Amino acid sequence: MGSRSPEAVLVGRSAEVAVLRALVREVAVGQGRVVWVEGEQGAGKSTLAAAGLAEAAERGCRTACAAADEFSTRHPLRVLLACLDAAGASGSEQYAEIVRLLRDGPAGSVPGSVDPVLAALERVRVLIDNLCADGPLILMIDDIQWADEASMIVWHRLAQAVDQLSLLLVAVSRSGPRRPAVARLRQSVLAAGAVLIQAGPLSGEQLSDLVLQMTGAPAGPRLRAFLEQTSGNPLYARELITTLLGSGRIEFGADLAELEGPEVRLPESLAAVVRRQLSTLSPAAREMLGVAALFGMEFSVADLAAVLEKPPSALLTGLRQATAAAVLRESGQLLGFRSPVIREILRDSLPSALRSALHRGIAGVLAESGASAEQVAQHLLSAGSAIDRWTFEWSTDHALLLASRAPDTAVDLLQRVVDQAWEVDSSRYETATLALARAYFTLGRHDFVERFAREMPTRTKDADIGAEMRWFLALLLHGSGRGDQAHAVLAQTQRASPPPPKWQARLRALSAITARTTSGDLGAAEAGAREALALASTVDDGLAASLAYCGLWAVETARRDHEKALAAADNALAVLRFGDEYAELCAWAFEGKATALQNLDRLADADVVGRDALEDERLIGHPGSAVLHTGLAVQGIWAGRWDDSLASLAANAEQARADASFGLRGQNPEILHHGATAFIAGHRDDRETARRHLEAGLRLSTAALPDWENSEFLLAAQALEAERGGAPDQALAVLSRLLEIRPGQLLLPHPWLPTVIRLALDLGDTATAREASEMSKSEALREKTPAGATAAAAHCRGLLEADPALVLQAAAHYEAVGRPFEQAQALEDAAVLTARQRRETESRKAFMKATDLYDGVGAVWDLRRADTRLRPYGIRRGVRGPRPRASFGWQALTPTELKVAALVAEGKSNPQVAEDLFLSRRTVQTHVSHILAKLGVRSRVGIATEAMRHTNASTPSE
Repeated sequence: MGSRSPEAVLVGRSAEVAVLRALVREVAVGQGRVVWVEGEQGAGKSTLAAAGLAEAAERGCRTACAAADEFSTRHPLRVLLACLDAAGASGSEQYAEIVRLLRDGPAGSVPGSVDPVLAALERVRVLIDNLCADGPLILMIDDIQWADEASMIVWHRLAQAVDQLSLLLVAVSRSGPRRPAVARLRQSVLAAGAVLIQAGPLSGEQLSDLVLQMTGAPAGPRLRAFLEQTSGNPLYARELITTLLGSGRIEFGADLAELEGPEVRLPESLAAVVRRQLSTLSPAAREMLGVAALFGMEFSVADLAAVLEKPPSALLTGLRQATAAAVLRESGQLLGFRSPVIREILRDSLPSALRSALHRGIAGVLAESGASAEQVAQHLLSAGSAIDRWTFEWSTDHALLLASRAPDTAVDLLQRVVDQAWEVDSSRYETATLALARAYFTLGRHDFVERFAREMPTRTKDADIGAEMRWFLALLLHGSGRGDQAHAVLAQTQRASPPPPKWQARLRALSAITARTTSGDLGAAEAGAREALALASTVDDGLAASLAYCGLWAVETARRDHEKALAAADNALAVLRFGDEYAELCAWAFEGKATALQNLDRLADADVVGRDALEDERLIGHPGSAVLHTGLAVQGIWAGRWDDSLASLAANAEQARADASFGLRGQNPEILHHGATAFIAGHRDDRETARRHLEAGLRLSTAALPDWENSEFLLAAQALEAERGGAPDQALAVLSRLLEIRPGQLLLPHPWLPTVIRLALDLGDTATAREASEMSKSEALREKTPAGATAAAAHCRGLLEADPALVLQAAAHYEAVGRPFEQAQALEDAAVLTARQRRETESRKAFMKATDLYDGVGAVWDLRRADTRLRPYGIRRGVRGPRPRASFGWQALTPTELKVAALVAEGKSNPQVAEDLFLSRRTVQTHVSHILAKLGVRSRVGIATEAMRHTNASTPSE
């Protein structure tokens, strides 16, 4: 992020102010930056206050600052929403939609079936993108150590994209012990090049400046000497000045603020100063505030009254005293402490045992008032290790919600519940265990889930619990490549006493899927899926029905009836509902529909499906969506959009790894991710990238059928590496593995068979060439609707019979349906065949068209291979020569990058660019990062400047 070194560690307020003011100037001209400020309590506030925000306003920068305090949020994203409100966004429709989502959930959803935070996260990022597109924005979060997890997630994602925005992103944190989430966030942004400002102690001069800022007059000698005893701690100084002002101990002369009265001895700690301030309150008020401090930095008067078992009116006198004494401040509908130190002193004044009991009471009150599950859970954790019945029941009821929003908190609380559940209520121990298994499953910690899932069915008498545990176990076994074990578990479940109808339908649908992936028995898979559909209809279970339709999609794809596969995918999407448990199936169904259309050579229709999928709320931020993004990237390969495919693969690399252990799909998203990336890199002669992804992909097992079905690009890339290394025999051996058809497989071998035949014929291996040709003929006959396999069969037969007419027939089909790379390969082969027949004009025509297509996707290796194959016949590209793409500057931009640059120059934000180009936001973000690197500029303003310069240069002068 920019050229400033990330090790810029600054000490001294003036240096910090200088850096922040410099960054304000940078963001004012469109350059985004990230800053992490840390120090003693209050250091960040004083640093930001002195940073010249008035100067920022003069430069046209909007400034937004919010403080994140422990337990202060009444719902997730409170901190970011407060910032957006300060930035003037609260009046927009987008802001209103975010608030509505957090309040009501997505429109049309079943109440409680979807986490509204996940639906709101992306919208917050889009809103901030749009704000930055309108003008420079300074976004600050103070006390980020107390921020809710959702706000930190958005802050982290903004930090990743800040080089594309006119955004100065500032986090202010204490330098002491950090929550794990805060420590990870700090480490991540500093590793990416954020500026670190360590706010050191205030000097004597800076303390005087602080007095001037707070009182309007510079400090006199006595007051300055008194403040220096704080050792420069900004919070201590601020609180001490506030206390002295409140007690009337500061006298204002003609031009100085001076300490009045006899010498005041500074206490050993600020606690004594704060206690003196609190001593003006009545004992009842201090006792009340001690309880209020347990809520966090902010609290509701109604909640406090409920815990104290008093009417709100009984608190009025004490609250008025606290407000007058500058202990409390108003915060909208809530009251808040003016300083964390005041709150901590009040909290610590309570005995430990009493604090634990009060935290338990606060949890109950907050639950009744509709506070967030995270707040309630945090108080239950603070209540100590003892678990009562209410804690047990509330924790199990909110397990999935907690695991989605605050998974670490969920596991800590639920594990405690399970450990003691038998003592609380032995009859519900199983329910608690099931809840913990759900939380661990959401976290992807499948080793814990598998242990629970193996033990519980043998113990429980509850049919629902036993069935759900077997469901978890079968999912995990199938997803980890142990499909035979999964099928055995499901078969055993069917032989035992029948599970409840809902679980019977779900387990039967999953059994139909494992029947195909373990034995390849398509008949059994179809029968099981249709039986599951019948069962699902009796209980109206969308998950079971959708899973059954996905099973039918796989059956019809394996049978090469892609029209029926398309109908099955449509049906799977039609019965899906909103909710986290449906998200992965939604991704699978969308990917299945796009794949069916692609197999029918309806690539334009497949693109429309991809656009619909990217806008579906169920998939935003969900780990199960990686299979969809990877599948759409593969679709881009066949359509010749290699730059877009690479950008999409890079943007979703982390998600593909996360999805490798999630649910139904096993590790195949990661296999396909590495294979597709290595395939493009290999054809572009990017050897380092190809090698890195090949090594990563080949470390993954492809023994399970679902993983094998996604290994085709990995094998093709491995074969290409061998051929490029001068070992065509090894290349043939690798690619010939695709001739080993496995029963019931979805993998379509026909795109790779022409290459197998070319390699085999060059090596004189006519037996392998004939085998590949026979397979292509068989695949064409199986294809219920003539499409790609039929064209590939003509290509293969033309190679084997040395008939260029058949190969050109295939090339014409590829051109008609929009498959430029396969078209180029067929034209190259046709050029060689016609050259051998001394039909030079036809050969040259096919060769030149093939090289244009290769050049269009950047297939440098294929250009060199085609040159080598045609050179013996005197066919060359002549003066045209190779046209390698520049690696730096405007000429290095790909066609898509040129479109993105043009839209950026128009002032459009990433979400707007994504909408215009029908790309995902992550893919656009990756494109913008590539553009910045290629142009050597540091901001979107630099992109716009370069775009305008080249536009003007290409416009004829009058």
